[in-house]
This record gives sequence, structure tokens and C-alpha cells, in this order.
Amino acid sequence: MENYVSELPSISALKKFLHELLPSLPGQELGENVIEFQNFIKSIGLGNIIYLDERGNVSLKSSALSSLNMPETVRKILVYLGNQMEPNLSDPYRELFIKNYLEFRSGSQPAAEIWLNQMLHDHGGLLSAYGIIEKLPKDTKLPPIFQLLRPGSIHFLKEEKPEQGYAMIREAIKYAFKGFCVSKLEPNKVRYRYGVKNAQIIWLTFNKTKEKSISPDDLDGLKSLISKADIGSVILFDCLNEIKLVNGFKEALELFKELKKLCREGRLILIVSVDPKKLAEKQLLALEQAMEVNEK
Repeated sequence: MENYVSELPSISALKKFLHELLPSLPGQELGENVIEFQNFIKSIGLGNIIYLDERGNVSLKSSALSSLNMPETVRKILVYLGNQMEPNLSDPYRELFIKNYLEFRSGSQPAAEIWLNQMLHDHGGLLSAYGIIEKLPKDTKLPPIFQLLRPGSIHFLKEEKPEQGYAMIREAIKYAFKGFCVSKLEPNKVRYRYGVKNAQIIWLTFNKTKEKSISPDDLDGLKSLISKADIGSVILFDCLNEIKLVNGFKEALELFKELKKLCREGRLILIVSVDPKKLAEKQLLALEQAMEVNEK
């Protein structure tokens, strides 16, 4: 039985992930990363299973493998590392997640679906950003929001009021995406009117205020805000017209081209809600072409 368990793909994937984690921890030159690694192992409940051999390689105690709860281990790793996984870790973590899910499902599909649904509600934004959602089996039942809000996707919404844009934010927040809104409206009005109390709201205004705000002529500041957004964030702008009026259409167009680039590079989701009546037909066409999307 132990030989069988030790050969499970998820066990190999776990070892691969931990092997990549060890050198990525701080303090490698002084060996402090080993202490950090041991603290990590204990925090995710593997202190009696995982150890470093005399050569510093990650090893598992075969006699203790029967106590390994792989789905819980996968969850705890994500909770511990959150949005701090660089590609050298997110790639092996994705492999670990998928192999664990497939093994779990082969043993009990109902239990696996319950586990996955809970992970989606608690960590959906990160699972999407790390490319895990797109690697799930094609027959996996997923909430529609994950099909709509793919990492790096751009959504250009033409609507008189940003109802659809904020509806997308509300739905995304239900699945642990981080909502980030840059709005022409005072933040409390946005929270009350659109029901996005858990979103971070930046007020686009010249006024000095205690609320988080930014001046509409601070284009570099807007770019900096987006570049610092956490992976797994959904970013909504409902204030393109205000930016255009202050800076001119050409500058506004260049800004949103740059924001599109930042979001695609950072695997963020960008939603731009505009009232088409406030734009000339040529301006609207130029924006659609610049954003390279077909959303209406």
C-alpha cells in the first residue's frame, strides 16, 4: 500500500513543488531558507512527513504517508503563499492542484466537487490567475464568471450607466477575485448604488478627500496603481470620459492602451465601461480597436 501511495502522481508533484520552493525562500546564502522551509512545512501540517536529507533534498517519510491529506495540503499551500507565487512556483503548484483533483475525483467525484467548489469560493481569483482553472478537465462544472473573466482579458462595455461593469465586479468578488474600481463617483455612493462594499474604490477627483483618490490628470499615477494591483484582481474604470475631458482624447487613448498591456502582463482583468453617447463615433471606434475586444 505504501509503495502505491508513494507512486501517486500527486505525491511526485508535491515533491517537485517543495523542491522548487526551497531555493526560492529568502536567506539561501546563509542557510536561513532551510529554517523558513521547515516553518512552512510545519505550518501546512507536514512536519511529520516531509524532511530534508543529509544532502538537503526534499524527502518523504513513507511510514507517515497514510496520514497525508492531499486536498487539505493543496489548500494550505495556497493560503500560505497567496499571491506570492512566481512562475517557478505557480507552475508546479498548478500541476500539484490538477493531479490532486483528478485523484480525488477518481476516488469520489461528489467529494471532489465539494472541495473544488469551496476552493473556487475562497480562492477563485488566484486559481484563475495561476492558470489552474483553464487546466481543469473540460467536463468540470464551473460558474460562468470563470469563463468570462479569464486572466489578461479585456472587456469594453458600452452602456449609459456602468451597471454591467459593476455586476461583473460583484460576481467576481463572490469567488475571491479582488475588485478594484476607479470611479468618477464618491466611493460611498459606488458601494451603496452598485453593492460592491468589498471592492477597493479609488475616487477620480481633483478634490482633497479622506477617501482613496487620484487626480484625473495624474496618468502616471493611474498606471502605477494598476501595475501594483494584486494578481487575481478585476479592475473597472467607469471614468474614461472624465479622463478624456481633462487630458484630451489622444492621451486617454494612450493611457488605456498602456493599461491593457499592464493587465495582460500581470494576468489582471480590465473592464472599461463607457457611455457611447459621450464619445464621437471615430473616438469610439478607435477605443474598440485599441482595446482589441468585441464586448458590447
